[in-house]
Order: sequence, then C-alpha cells, then structure tokens
Amino acid sequence: MSKRSVELVCKFVYVEGESELFGESIDLHRGMLIVKAGSKFYAVPENSIKRVEKDSVYIEKFDKKKAEKEGKKWIEEKSKPVSLEELKKYGFGED
Repeated sequence: MSKRSVELVCKFVYVEGESELFGESIDLHRGMLIVKAGSKFYAVPENSIKRVEKDSVYIEKFDKKKAEKEGKKWIEEKSKPVSLEELKKYGFGED
C-alpha cells in the first residue's frame, strides 16, 4: 500500500459545504477515493480531495450518480468469492 493510500484510508469523509459526515474512506484505487456511505460505495476522483486532517478527508462536491456507478465497478473488481480452501488456510471453517 502506498504512503498516499495510508494517508487517505480509514478516515471520515466530509463534503465541503455540508456539515454532516458523508462516509468513510476505505481504499484508494486507480486515482479514485473509495468511500463507503451507508450501504453504498462511491468512487470519488482523487483530485476532488481538498484537504486531509488527522481523522478526516474533505472533498469537493461531486457527481454522486457517476461516483456510485464507479463504486459498483470497484465492488465487482475487488469482490471475489472466497473458497472453502482459502477460508481453512486462514483458520476458518470446520474444526
């Protein structure tokens, strides 16, 4: 994981001009900040980031429909089924 990824992941995400928490950053992937907001995932262009603080990332307003569509692509690419063999390898499964 790059230093930039570490700097941006696991932080609260706020949209500038809005007072409420938008979501939490969970990944930096192909120039997009992946934000989990409720049950949805948004892929926000990295150049939308305005500032980063200790526990927070502030982004400018963005096209939510487009970001949600890109977030779905991230899920499809990053989510893959785990086999029973893989689960056992990591200590899960039947005893």
